[in-house]
Amino acid sequence: MKTLNKLILVTIITGSVALISSCKKDDTGGDAEIHAKIFHGSTPMIGTTTLYVKFGAETEPSEPTTNYDLRLTGEADDNHVHVEGLRPGSYYLYAEAFDSTLMVPVKGGVATTIKWGERKKMKEVEVQVN
Repeated sequence: MKTLNKLILVTIITGSVALISSCKKDDTGGDAEIHAKIFHGSTPMIGTTTLYVKFGAETEPSEPTTNYDLRLTGEADDNHVHVEGLRPGSYYLYAEAFDSTLMVPVKGGVATTIKWGERKKMKEVEVQVN
């Protein structure tokens, strides 16, 4: 009887550890999507915008263009960048663009969170660049 109880306990503990470790956050492999809209003031940045994504971050990384988990480039005729296949969690979005009206490079970032209830939805996030 004691052996059976120990076996049940070991099975429960092993199953719990496997279940907890399989729950990933702040990563790809999910169904959420971010549409990062890039703006310089009220002007949308259309064209070759580069978006860097840091998983599990609520503040800008020390080197946002080298210390990132994902790098995406926007469409030439669009003012946003699609970040697809995300799981619930925290993300820091950092964008670099070129403001063709002022002829200056611009950059900036913002933190965002995908909540559990948003895990299968598209979320619009405005990224202000200066």
